[in-house]
Amino acid sequence: MSTCKVGGLSIIDRLLSLWIAVGIIIGLVLGKTAPWLNIYLQYGIPIGLFFMIYPAMVKIDLNDLKKALKSRREVGLVAFLNYAVNPFLVYFIGFIFFNLIFPGLGLLNTVTANALWTGLILLGVAPCIAMVLVWTDLAQGNGPLGIVLMAWNSIIQIITTPLYIALLVGTYVSVNILSLGESILLYLGLPLLAGALTRKIVLKRKGAVWFTNKLIPQFGSLQLLSLLFTLVVMFSLQGYVILDNPQLILFMVPPLILFIFLLYNSAYYLAKRIGYNYCDSTTIGFHCTGRNFELAIAIAITAFASTPLVAVSTVIGPLIEIPVMLALVKISLRRRSGEEKIQV
Repeated sequence: MSTCKVGGLSIIDRLLSLWIAVGIIIGLVLGKTAPWLNIYLQYGIPIGLFFMIYPAMVKIDLNDLKKALKSRREVGLVAFLNYAVNPFLVYFIGFIFFNLIFPGLGLLNTVTANALWTGLILLGVAPCIAMVLVWTDLAQGNGPLGIVLMAWNSIIQIITTPLYIALLVGTYVSVNILSLGESILLYLGLPLLAGALTRKIVLKRKGAVWFTNKLIPQFGSLQLLSLLFTLVVMFSLQGYVILDNPQLILFMVPPLILFIFLLYNSAYYLAKRIGYNYCDSTTIGFHCTGRNFELAIAIAITAFASTPLVAVSTVIGPLIEIPVMLALVKISLRRRSGEEKIQV
């Protein structure tokens, strides 16, 4: 099944890379020069994420969502990749870098390497249940299918995350079901409800033409501005990790980027091989790629409190992942443009 958007991103996207760089710099400066602001900025992440996801929900027709609920093959493919392949892939990549390459070159001692390897595994075992909807929407994927995949991932990872951490790291942890439930409500339930109400009211009062030509472009701008705002807040709150441990970024960047690119392209091309179109393949790709860094950070802080470097490595994760996911969005859009030219 397919529900595919047409059209491009907001005009803001033309200089999005520049704005991202500016947002990161602003966040780092704020975090360094005005740390007292973090008391207030910590509330900015849920607000920013809500307004990143809400515009994507406005675009979704509930009838399409009902059709997506029947997407058993897509759910099965994503579940297989996320829970039978990805945890072992991140373990293997971590083994290569943190057990062979970096220690072999004399760049890391065993204790530091194992801590970073553990952090990488925590970042890799659970798929994203929030921002992945934003990446799917920006890449013009199948929004209703994305909601269904996110809902299934949020349920499955409650069971699989502790098991994989116990298996791959050797530590038993418990996943806070209440916290996951709050995340699902905040980043799925409320935006979906607000989006459905907005869509119904606007279509009734203004009509489909105004909705498509006026509201949707404005919401596209809102989505990207919210993304930039969230970046500023995140780098202000966690930027001290970069400033205090700049060398650790160099060790986390190669394995994490390799992991993310392998996840997306493997899932995308496998879906294409099976017969899905760009929209569905892109949605499957992003829902196999985005990682639940909020959960990873929470587990690192609580279960690995005696090893602070584990928490540091998980905090570095989203600071690397977000720019890489945005790069994948641009790659995906170019890929779609190239495929359309070939078809013509």
